[in-house]
Amino acid sequence: MIRLNPECPHCHRKEGIRKHGTSRTRLQRYMCIDCGKTFQTRYYYRANYHNINSQISELVRKGWSAQKIGIHLKISVNTVNRRLKDLLIHSDSLTD
Repeated sequence: MIRLNPECPHCHRKEGIRKHGTSRTRLQRYMCIDCGKTFQTRYYYRANYHNINSQISELVRKGWSAQKIGIHLKISVNTVNRRLKDLLIHSDSLTD
């Protein structure tokens, strides 16, 4: 999927997006002028997709194991465990 006007996944702006070189996998990178963040519209590494944490959270709530989640999302079980740990730490900081 190629987008002519990519949207910043951080601030959701469509204006002020500039090309910012390419990644090591030769995918186009962009930079948002408003928030200064860089991003790609596609990722070679599946765990970099911005909604992967919400997918992992949803599957954990359904009672899925880390191994089953990894197979389903086509990512490593170690990645699943690391993301779960990060989500737990983040949720603890929100309740303090």
